[in-house]
Amino acid sequence: MDNELPLDSPKAPEPSNDFDLGTWLGMRRAFGMMAGKASAADAECLRRIRDDKLYLGKAATWPEFCAQYLGASRTSVNRFIHYLEEFGPDYFHLTQFTRITPEMYRVIAPQMKPEGIEFDGEIIPLTPQNAHRVTAAVSELRRRAEPLERAEPTREDAYLALERCVNDLVTRVEALPRRLSAEMELALASHMQRLRESVARVGVVL
Repeated sequence: MDNELPLDSPKAPEPSNDFDLGTWLGMRRAFGMMAGKASAADAECLRRIRDDKLYLGKAATWPEFCAQYLGASRTSVNRFIHYLEEFGPDYFHLTQFTRITPEMYRVIAPQMKPEGIEFDGEIIPLTPQNAHRVTAAVSELRRRAEPLERAEPTREDAYLALERCVNDLVTRVEALPRRLSAEMELALASHMQRLRESVARVGVVL
């Protein structure tokens, strides 16, 4: 197993209105789409299927499509797509070489360059020939980051992090269309209720 490198999966077909979802789903399922070995092309294809509502030929809703045809919850699939939006293709490319969590990728993201991963002043290209070097570099970067992960955040740090999240949340809410679907309205209302309950625990009333 140590000598085997997961190969990049074939490029996903470009979705279109006459796109054959059955063909695509059958081909992609073999690669363990949600198991961390999928390509950025998989994530991009799923995003197009979701955003352009190409799933309507197979299911009435996106959650139903995810459950029936992807074997995963809407939350899991949306999270998978979000990784592409947050990290870009480099995250998926790196997972072809070594197991890495999104949390750890955020830590080493500054070391990711267009030419490869930077380690101790050297750029290691993400190629099959460098598989062992890439894996070793990621392991060492993970080890060096461990003391930072164990450090307890101060109350001020926690508040500043929360403030950044709230600002980002407000920006995202303001960017929503004026009219949401009934499903989206219910989901958003549920999230807001959770927020009210959470801040009430620290004495803040919304």
